[in-house]
Amino acid sequence: MMKNLRKILPVILMLWPYLIAVSAVLPDELGAVQSFFSVYAVSTVVVYGFNIWNAFAGSYEDFGHRLAFYDMLIKLIHIPFYICVFLIGLLLAFAMVVPALLFVSPILISFMAVIDLGLMFTSSMYGISAIVRLLRKNAISKKTALLHIILHFIFVADVISAICIYRKSKKLKNLP
Repeated sequence: MMKNLRKILPVILMLWPYLIAVSAVLPDELGAVQSFFSVYAVSTVVVYGFNIWNAFAGSYEDFGHRLAFYDMLIKLIHIPFYICVFLIGLLLAFAMVVPALLFVSPILISFMAVIDLGLMFTSSMYGISAIVRLLRKNAISKKTALLHIILHFIFVADVISAICIYRKSKKLKNLP
């Protein structure tokens, strides 16, 4: 059961930001949308927490290859979500010419930025765990490890770093 949970948690994280779209199809009778947002917000903390735990707990004896794979896959699957949030933020920034949105837009943009950062930090934990495991096996230098850890906290650079770490771990996995 625990082994299946370790595989299911990254998949849940991959799909999690897209579940917010469910609120668009819910009928707003009896406060269904508000209830959905409340449950979604609490569940987000739980999902993020379990994924952070999953990234660092357990034994992955394959130079962190599986962790690096999850990191790369999660980050690649989240790209459309980040693009949508960026476009909505851009639209809100342009909408600030309307006096009513002058005060609301910055609040919404800040809220979306916090959501993006939380999602990026959570998905980066898989990559950071893989980097630590590669470092412990002396597969990468301390400088390289530090560089990749820093890159995992910068938008766009985190995806590039995740791909590089995955490729490095894949090469090591294929060695005898």
